[in-house]
Amino acid sequence: MDKRKFKKLLSDRTLCTIQHNGWTCGTCFFSMSKKFTEQDWQSVLLYRGDYKAKELTNLPKDYMNSIDKVFKILNEVNKK
Repeated sequence: MDKRKFKKLLSDRTLCTIQHNGWTCGTCFFSMSKKFTEQDWQSVLLYRGDYKAKELTNLPKDYMNSIDKVFKILNEVNKK
C-alpha cells in the first residue's frame, strides 16, 4: 500500500488535511462511510505514524486489513 496515495485519497474525499502532516481528521474520516469503524480509524492512526500500536486501545489484530478496507471504499467513492 502506497502511503502517499492513501493520504491523497483521504484528503481528496474529505477536503480535510488539518491533522498530523496534512492527514484527515477523525470527524471527516467517519463522515465518508458508515462502514468505517473505530478500529479502522485506529488503523489509520497507526499507519500514518502518529501513534504506536501499544498506545491504541481498539486496534485490530491485522491493521492492514482495515487499511485495505478503507482504501477500497475510498476508491469506490472516488469513482462515483
